[in-house]
Order: sequence, then C-alpha cells, then structure tokens
Amino acid sequence: MFKIIRTSILDLFDSKMRLVFLKTVSISIIVILGMTLLFWGLLGSVQIFELNFLNKITSWVIGATLFVIASAVLGPMMIIIGGIYSEDIAHHVEKKHYPNRVGHRFVGVVESIKTGGRLLFKCLIVNILLTPIYIVGGVFPIISVLIFFGVNGYLLSRELFEIVASRHLERDDRVLFWKANRGGSVFIGVTIICLSTVPLLNLISAMLGMIITTHFFQYRTNARGIQ
Repeated sequence: MFKIIRTSILDLFDSKMRLVFLKTVSISIIVILGMTLLFWGLLGSVQIFELNFLNKITSWVIGATLFVIASAVLGPMMIIIGGIYSEDIAHHVEKKHYPNRVGHRFVGVVESIKTGGRLLFKCLIVNILLTPIYIVGGVFPIISVLIFFGVNGYLLSRELFEIVASRHLERDDRVLFWKANRGGSVFIGVTIICLSTVPLLNLISAMLGMIITTHFFQYRTNARGIQ
C-alpha cells in the first residue's frame, strides 16, 4: 500500500498531469475560500441573546458544529472537484503504468459529479446526525476523531472506488469486488479524509485520492487475474 501511495505522489507531478493538477488546485482554493467566508459570516451574525456571553457561547457551539460539518463535507467537495477530471486522471495513470489494462468504459463528467454529489449528501446527513456525539465526545476526543475519520473514510472510499471501478466492471461485479477489497479501500478513504482536513494538503486530496484508488484497483485486479 505504501508503494502505491509513493507512486501516486510522484504521479501528481508528472508533466502530463500538470495542467489537471493546476486546475484541481485552483478550483479547490476557490471552494475552500468560499466555505471559509460563508462560515465566518454565519458566526459573525450570531446575535440571539441580549447578553454578550450567551451569544459567545452560542457562537462557539455553532462554530464547533460548522467546523465538524465543514471538515466532513470538504473531502466530498474535493472528490466532486476531482470528478470533473476523473476520466483524464484515471486514463493517464492507466496508460502510463498499465497500458494493457486501460479502462474500456468512458465515465463522463456528469456521472462522476453525480457520484460526488451522492457522497456529499450522505456525508452531510450522517455527520449532522453524529454531531451531538462529536460535541459530547469532546470529553474523550480520541473517540470522536476515530468515529469521524472512520465513518467519513468509509463513505469516501466507497464512492472513489465506484468512480474508478466503473471504467472496468459492471455494477454487480463492482459490488462483489468492493466487498473483497474494502479493507484497503477504506484505508485509502481515511487517508484522503485526513489530508482534506490539513491546510495546503487538502488542495491535492481530490487528485491524489483518484490516483491512489486507480493504482489500488489495478493492483487488486491484476492479483485476481481480472481483465
């Protein structure tokens, strides 16, 4: 797995990937700045009570909730961004490293964005439901962290795998293959979710997630002799 991650990082800086890299980073910067300004504006407008300290407490609670939700949706947002160029990314990686195993099915931008949108919706619902656990879990932060990254990593890995595998396998085969390889896929998802919460590294998380998943899929299909 670590060899796959190392190869994927090197692929980020491949000359033929440079334009896609610049596009995904540029769009990621715009999205992150937009989300930051939105949440900053929401926090600054909290004036529910006449007493100042109550407004500050309310702001803190809302801020903590928004931070959790923002962290949860940032990963899916990055995948939606990556989905715009997912076909180019996967095709380049396969053509460079697996020329005899290039995906035979074209996955359009609309389909990739739909997959990312579905992931975003799932993450929003799940994390809104889990927000009370995250806040109460502040007493035992390690538990909240494990739940957050575990749940969102699983959701992210499932949709990343779907985008890549749909280039090669039909729906039923994708489901079976996912079940047989979900351990490695979830590890990738958790890794990308972690990156998406780190400033600067979150700019490359969308593209890196697609590259790593492509390598992982090819490695596993080759190990199982799937064409």
